[in-house]
Amino acid sequence: MLIHQYDATTGEYISSRLADSDPLNLDRWLIPAFSTADELPARTPLSWPFYRNGAWTLLPDYRGRMLYRQSNGEAAEILVAGTAPAENGLTETPRPSDEYTWRDDAWQVDPAVIAQKVRAAAMGEFDMRMARARTMNAGKADALAAGLLSIEEAYFFRAWSAYQLDLVRAIQREEFPGAVTWPSDPIPFAEASAPAMAEFDVRMAKAEVMLEGKADALVAGALDAEGYYTLQAWTAYQDALKRAIARETFPLAVVWPEEPAPYEPPPTPILETPTRPADDSSGQEEAPAV
Repeated sequence: MLIHQYDATTGEYISSRLADSDPLNLDRWLIPAFSTADELPARTPLSWPFYRNGAWTLLPDYRGRMLYRQSNGEAAEILVAGTAPAENGLTETPRPSDEYTWRDDAWQVDPAVIAQKVRAAAMGEFDMRMARARTMNAGKADALAAGLLSIEEAYFFRAWSAYQLDLVRAIQREEFPGAVTWPSDPIPFAEASAPAMAEFDVRMAKAEVMLEGKADALVAGALDAEGYYTLQAWTAYQDALKRAIARETFPLAVVWPEEPAPYEPPPTPILETPTRPADDSSGQEEAPAV
């Protein structure tokens, strides 16, 4: 007869063997303690027999199977039979990615994790862009204050400074980090100054027209008052134009000078006609005294 041994504490099936006959009674079999002749139940791959309350019952058996922690998705295993994965905070389903958390008996995308990753990626982009902008301006703040930068160098210093400010504003908007628009790199100096230089050329050309022939006339002594005014006013205007494009803020902020006002001749003096003194006599001559 086949008998089956089970654990004295848990009732877990241990092994089976042929029973020994009773030497005092050959018609009887010896059944040791914590053993039974009850037939083992047919089990499935994920179950194991346990003898409890005088009968065999099948309990979960996940020994040797790869399982995963519901808390963080790490691999784990069960070393003893009798408990299901869920009882130990485990699952048979691997975690798809760190964007998932275990909820309602399944791995589900965690919005908080997604939002955290999106923010981390956006801040990484911010840090990279900010570091680059600071590198472009490294050592130039004191040089700008001391007036040591060229106009082009000053332009790029101010442009990269404005770029840094735009970066900060980009991450301070309400829609960040879901929707973020990064500022563009500063454009080349030649491209940035092209509109201002075109305006400068137009203004200088007009000044040249106004000054045409005036210098030679001045040398020849043939310049009238209006011509002399025009020569002085438009020459000063040209100098002001050159100063406008020589400022360190060029071409980000250009203040053009006003064109000279039209010549106005001085008013002609009004000559007053002298008047005779009033005659106080009555118009009759006095008779000479006798």
